[in-house]
Amino acid sequence: TPEYAGRRRREACIDRKMGAPVSSAYAASKHALMGFYNSLRIELFSYGIDVCTVCPGPVKSNISLHSFTEDVNRSYNQDMKNEGKKQDAGRFAWLMSVAMAARLPESWISIQPYLIYTYIAQYLPTVSQSAIFSFGGPG
Repeated sequence: TPEYAGRRRREACIDRKMGAPVSSAYAASKHALMGFYNSLRIELFSYGIDVCTVCPGPVKSNISLHSFTEDVNRSYNQDMKNEGKKQDAGRFAWLMSVAMAARLPESWISIQPYLIYTYIAQYLPTVSQSAIFSFGGPG
């Protein structure tokens, strides 16, 4: 039996499955993290350590209330908790726990329509790219 055992969890974002306007640096950093954790998963396997990458969709939270602005003495102070379609933080936390208990190497946790977009981007990348350029690409 291995000397070490355990689980390691890391969140990426379902955005990393597809590109989005004005987010190239963000997407690049998420792709790098996923590559790192995919390699780490293989490296730690013989030690009995699972690496579970959780990719959440939008989550309702108060993070924007305390976000920084260009003025370091002022916070953003906007409640974006109910802006758009977002999943409940409690639901996300519970599903993340289920994914870890099931020892899934990667899980995508989101509400629709974000989850179906993620599946399309993963399993039908040509269709996904075509749709992006047809509906939201450069004119």
